[in-house]
Amino acid sequence: MPGMNAPSLLGLGTAVPERAMRQMDWVPIADRIAPASVDRAVTERLARRSGIEIRHCDTADREGEPTFYPPDPAGAGPGTAARMARFVTAARPMAARAATMAMQRSRTGADRVTHVVTASCTGFLAPGPDQWLIEDLRLRPTVRRTHVGFMGCHAAVNALAVAADLVRADPTACVLVCCVEVCSVHLHYGDRLDRLVANTLFADGAAAAVVGMQEHGPRLHAFESVLLPDTRDQMAWTVGDHGFEMTLGARVPEILQDRVGTWIRGTLDRHGLRTGDVGGWAIHPGGPRVIEAVLASLALPEAVGACSREILREFGNMSSATLLFILDRLQRGDVPRPWMGMAFGPGLAGEALLVT
Repeated sequence: MPGMNAPSLLGLGTAVPERAMRQMDWVPIADRIAPASVDRAVTERLARRSGIEIRHCDTADREGEPTFYPPDPAGAGPGTAARMARFVTAARPMAARAATMAMQRSRTGADRVTHVVTASCTGFLAPGPDQWLIEDLRLRPTVRRTHVGFMGCHAAVNALAVAADLVRADPTACVLVCCVEVCSVHLHYGDRLDRLVANTLFADGAAAAVVGMQEHGPRLHAFESVLLPDTRDQMAWTVGDHGFEMTLGARVPEILQDRVGTWIRGTLDRHGLRTGDVGGWAIHPGGPRVIEAVLASLALPEAVGACSREILREFGNMSSATLLFILDRLQRGDVPRPWMGMAFGPGLAGEALLVT
């Protein structure tokens, strides 16, 4: 179990857009941007099965406002440049609110932050989120910056791993981590089932953490990565002319159920733990079937997935920000540690963290 050199999560913060979209609100939007070949019953069925009751989406319709996604006979929707412009207007204030909350909860002043680590797979621009945070939070202009780009839903683990390494290298360092995603700028016009599913699941959100070497708070004890062989065609995230394009294979839950158990049990074993020793599980809710697959693979009871299901139900899948929402829920619920977190992304790749 942990030595005293494990960096700590000193504070966590979350933020979402003001526009909340309930399941019943989504169906007419989806119906309008889908081609005539997509029956409305399909959209309704996907919404019911999503496990999502509310998503916060900056691009959601609001009465009296023009929509970002008008009906389009050409079946393409806004171009990528327009989507990136909308990303900026949504992402910047969310990132600032999440980071401000994390700093307040950790009692960290702006002059204390030495490094900023940001992550996003839904926006590409420079200056980007790292420089926004320095300007908006009035951090020192000499703060060191690292951006984790385009890694997908597991990027929070990658960002925390970078922060932990920075603090281990310099115990006086204080690292602000922020994941910000505006998934709703990449809704797709078309009838491909995987993209209809992606349209149904993904939402907008930001989450932040302050990482340092203090002796209080949950400790970032270990990180693990895995590339699952022969799965490259099952998940991808690429830049298209009309937004970023998702490829989501139907076999993803089956693959996770077959392989996650061996990987995670091996990870726990290397740290002298078994699944029964874990007090809280942070399973990235790629969708209800992903949670179910992980639980089955590890032979865990349904109740273990409760926190992940709650976040999915209340916020949807916010890509990289989602795992930090779950960790925040575990901490505020005083769930006993250790915690085991995991998420999956293009490749098919898995990232895990052990929090003690």
